[in-house]
Amino acid sequence: MDGAAAARDPICWFDFVAVRREGAPDDRGVLMKTMPRNMLGVMRADGAMVAARWQDLSAVDRSYLRRGHVVAAASDPGGQIGVVTGVATALDVARSGGGGGRERQATAAARGVSPAGLRRVTEPSLGDYVVSGPWLGRVVEVSLDVDVLFDDGALCRITRAEHRLEAADQDHLTRDDTNCVVLYPGQRVAGCPSSSSVFKASRWIKGYWKPTRATGTVAKVDTAGVVVYWLASVQLLGIQASAPPHAYHPSPRKLGIFRSTAVEPSEWCVGDRCFFRTPRGGHKRGAATDAVGAPPAPARGRLMRSHGKRTRIGIERALMRRSHAESFERAMYVADTRTTVDVLWQDGTRQCGVPSTSLIIFKARNDHDFIPGQHVVGRTPPADNTPGDVDAHVVTDEPAAAAARFGVVRSLDSKNQTVCVSWFKVATCPAAAGATQADCCEEETVSAYDLARNLDEDFFYGDVVIRLRPAARSSKKKSAHDLSWVGDIVDLCDDGHVRVKWGNGNTSKVLPHEIAVVKHQSVSEMLLEIGDWMYDDEDMAQKDTTQQPTIATDNNDSVEGDEEDSGGETDLEAGPEATRTTDRSRAVVRALFRRASEVFAQGKRYLLIGDTPTAAAGGDEKAEADATGDDGTFGFRHFDVAQSPPDHHFLDNMEQGTAIGRKWTKRVQREWKILENDLPDTIYMRVFEDRMDLLRAVMVGASGTPYHDGLFFFDLHLPPSYPAEPPQVNYRSFGLHVNPNLYPSGTVCLSLLNTFGGKGAELWSPEVSSVLQVVVSIQGLVLTAQPYYNEPAYGAQSGTPVGRRNELPYSENAYLLTLQTMLHLLRRPPAGFEEFVTGHFRRRGQHVLRACEAYMEGCLVGTLDGEACLTEGSKERLCSAGFRLALHNVLPRLVEAFAGIGAQGCEQFHKFEAPSRSIGNLLSSSP
Repeated sequence: MDGAAAARDPICWFDFVAVRREGAPDDRGVLMKTMPRNMLGVMRADGAMVAARWQDLSAVDRSYLRRGHVVAAASDPGGQIGVVTGVATALDVARSGGGGGRERQATAAARGVSPAGLRRVTEPSLGDYVVSGPWLGRVVEVSLDVDVLFDDGALCRITRAEHRLEAADQDHLTRDDTNCVVLYPGQRVAGCPSSSSVFKASRWIKGYWKPTRATGTVAKVDTAGVVVYWLASVQLLGIQASAPPHAYHPSPRKLGIFRSTAVEPSEWCVGDRCFFRTPRGGHKRGAATDAVGAPPAPARGRLMRSHGKRTRIGIERALMRRSHAESFERAMYVADTRTTVDVLWQDGTRQCGVPSTSLIIFKARNDHDFIPGQHVVGRTPPADNTPGDVDAHVVTDEPAAAAARFGVVRSLDSKNQTVCVSWFKVATCPAAAGATQADCCEEETVSAYDLARNLDEDFFYGDVVIRLRPAARSSKKKSAHDLSWVGDIVDLCDDGHVRVKWGNGNTSKVLPHEIAVVKHQSVSEMLLEIGDWMYDDEDMAQKDTTQQPTIATDNNDSVEGDEEDSGGETDLEAGPEATRTTDRSRAVVRALFRRASEVFAQGKRYLLIGDTPTAAAGGDEKAEADATGDDGTFGFRHFDVAQSPPDHHFLDNMEQGTAIGRKWTKRVQREWKILENDLPDTIYMRVFEDRMDLLRAVMVGASGTPYHDGLFFFDLHLPPSYPAEPPQVNYRSFGLHVNPNLYPSGTVCLSLLNTFGGKGAELWSPEVSSVLQVVVSIQGLVLTAQPYYNEPAYGAQSGTPVGRRNELPYSENAYLLTLQTMLHLLRRPPAGFEEFVTGHFRRRGQHVLRACEAYMEGCLVGTLDGEACLTEGSKERLCSAGFRLALHNVLPRLVEAFAGIGAQGCEQFHKFEAPSRSIGNLLSSSP
């Protein structure tokens, strides 16, 4: 690739591109798919597919940009990001020739048409938001009736034509996420291979079926019915609730269509079929038109007089066929698009009329990429009992955390990771207090790591919302087409208000508590929730029409794995007898576990260490050697057998009615022996003689990573099906998301545990996999030097500007969360490991504080050696000012906690005891 090619704007899927070939005119179309021999498929406006090389493409337009898209400059994808706040698109439309076959003679119809001046072939269309009385829903399936006109004038009607007809032009390709439809007036169609007798079995309006009538032209497309997933209702806002309408709606014209400029069907793409919303040319929509839209010319009189009767009859029949053939309005197609957008950047600046090709959609947004106008909450001190702690076994009687501060983001410095916030003066949510601009005049620059989105007011540009009204104001019955209560967000105001454009065209500012965000789901997700459908020849019947409305409470872009049930089976509707049966089953299983453990414990010295007392003695010496600390005073065995702790995550996991056999017991014995002999120096394990199915592991974060000197605890459970199934593993998270593979819920996402996809050796194998492999994999593959790339979608970003932009903030935040985890562990150490936690931080506390001091001076996170000393990579890149500010805020608590346990060498770090919330000194002393 030459320098010019490397410096040009990137090419993205679904871009409108120009294909440049030497000595030939340019082709223009939409980049749609890959083709053999490293070629790319570009769909022209007329539907033809052409192959092109990547280096021959240049971006012309990106009409798919819409309000709410997070974007970056194409010339600087690693810089600051922004959000699209407005879109302006001008369309050129054309008409194709009226001939049959593959004739594609185009005639320009209009240039610079606004999307508002066009209508789609079918309305409502797939993905549209629709309203029926007090209910808002989304169209997830469309059924079409199509009239097909044959060349000899015959006409038939096809029901459910979307499943029975296909384009006669095999190279035609459509997109499901635009206004392009499968069938449109003027299109040449044939029966699908699976419905070869479609014309024979159809209703014939004119003429009758003949084998020669195999290909025809679409003359009319009607939306016969739609399937709607009902999302929300004003009935949730104080009116007496009622069941939603049936999912299948046979009268789509009775539905009100909410036309949001921020939802998928609003975009127009080259090749989309359309009609003028207001007919042009002086004739009514549906009147007879020729290929370019004018009424057919009458037969010339002299032509009729110059022929005999027989000839005149032939000409009359030909004209009649022409009249039939052209007695419908042919759909136009979008031939060109020109799109500009308005962008609000993170630094607070706004740009209007930005060419779409100078921007790219930014999908790698991290948790600290705030946008001006977003509502945020200041994170509570890390040592407090935060509501985010989801560990069911943690009980504390400490005072509740101080009231959180609520604010609105004014701007963000993406390089320094600092945010200018306007804090509300009220101590509670501004929505509840009716805050105004005067209540949020307190501005402060804080670390991005000390902020979190306010999930109670998590609004964003383009969100679809409904208006919340008191019951007294909402009691009036809604008409089917009333759109005054549904809208989308067009602006987030500095004073905490939200600007909404309602479906009736009005725009108003509202407070956050006056609206609710409608949960966004893909069409496929909604179809899956609706379930299967039964189709008749003329109609559809629903198997299950009961739906529960959904209102979003959290619009987090990042997706978390499903948390597994940690408790025993519980049936809330079971009677007393069922409860007694469950208790008896649990008692039986618990007794089986206990008996197997007792038998094993009697000979554990021989089973674990070896077959002779001599081997056992040697094992004890090894255990004592492994337990020796680096100063010779810290003794904690790497592996030991104890009694099950009361705070184990899987303590109540008893498989009902399942007997633990000898084969299972022998396998567990072998696992214990492997762990005893082969555990790495930085991993400690405890197994339990009264519960052989439970284990507890702790691993020390390695130097050279953001997790150095941290402690990470995992509870494991060996199910009765083990080793056919892998162990169940739960991470003690304290509600903190320290790694892409370790969720706040405690879920550990790893191929070896079958909690993430994989293949081959990555998956659990009953023959070769073991508990030791699990814990070593977590330490080596999860707690890595660059945890950002553990996210599968981000692995390909390594070495790219986007990757470099996000890898440092993720590592900085991971280290801050590791420090918070230390504080939680010192306050609430897991049972059985109290001595270990205290002893570890008593020895390593000075190294932790020494590392913090190096980071305060600008050293790159995760580049220190085992003694917290600088390495060659420590000055490759500087850490951010926001990280140093957040670190400065947490250090006093860390020093206090380490001093409280008598950690060695903490006296020199008392300079960090006075916290400061000002960033001025840190910015002025930037390295």
